[in-house]
Amino acid sequence: MTARLRLVGTSPENMRVPIAEVGRRGRLALTFVLQNGRTVLEHAYCETPFKITRVLNSRLPAAHLILMQCTAGLFGGDEVECSIRITGGARVVLTQQSATRIHPSQDRQAIQNLRLFVESGAELEFNQEPVIPFADSSLKQSTHIEVQPGGRLVFWEGLMAGRVGRGERWQFKELSSETILRVNNRPAFLDRYLLMPDGSESGPFSMRNNSYFGTGLYVGEQAEVFAARLHDALPEAGIDTTSSGVVLTRVVSATGPEFHRSRETFCRLASNCRRGQ
Repeated sequence: MTARLRLVGTSPENMRVPIAEVGRRGRLALTFVLQNGRTVLEHAYCETPFKITRVLNSRLPAAHLILMQCTAGLFGGDEVECSIRITGGARVVLTQQSATRIHPSQDRQAIQNLRLFVESGAELEFNQEPVIPFADSSLKQSTHIEVQPGGRLVFWEGLMAGRVGRGERWQFKELSSETILRVNNRPAFLDRYLLMPDGSESGPFSMRNNSYFGTGLYVGEQAEVFAARLHDALPEAGIDTTSSGVVLTRVVSATGPEFHRSRETFCRLASNCRRGQ
């Protein structure tokens, strides 16, 4: 049996999802364009568990869209994919309604894939909430980002060690992650790791007492200026600038407020560089 979902910007033959997979295998595809001086959502394809709000502040400087998930999170066996394209001239800020919670389920792995395309002259700021793997959960995630010449990117992703307040710190089963950034059609950044907690993650050469881990990527003009300002504002963070003009930021934090302060500082300074301040 199949279900028909009401989707925007797609043909009826692509609107069939098996009932057994509704909420477990979902896709989201968005395309933003500049139209009459406004950034508009030209195409939107959305399957459960994904949900989006209406576009906010569509007039320049940037349109804002909140990505939502209408379920309790990801369970073992779930597989979701998100693809977002920002075309030339469009400026977009994406945020999430809440953190992504990973639940355990019969020793099966949850999978989530994200693909971002920033065309020449386009700008994207994607400020993600952290992933929270519950005890005994398993997650495989991948993020592939393509920024064409003249495109601008401000990107943040994070990980929490588990439901810390409930004593589940580093009790998930497995978490594998891959983040690939290509700039001007060339590889600029690759981050790949597999976490299988065994007690060593709290050692002196690992996370110690830190429960939050964040990565920030900046692609755009004034990269060196941004890196210098960020280093002054976050002296304990790892900050580097590659030969391709990409600023890489790595943050570890012991508390949620400290982690969010680092993320907000990263995004605020990136916005200031955009405005030439």
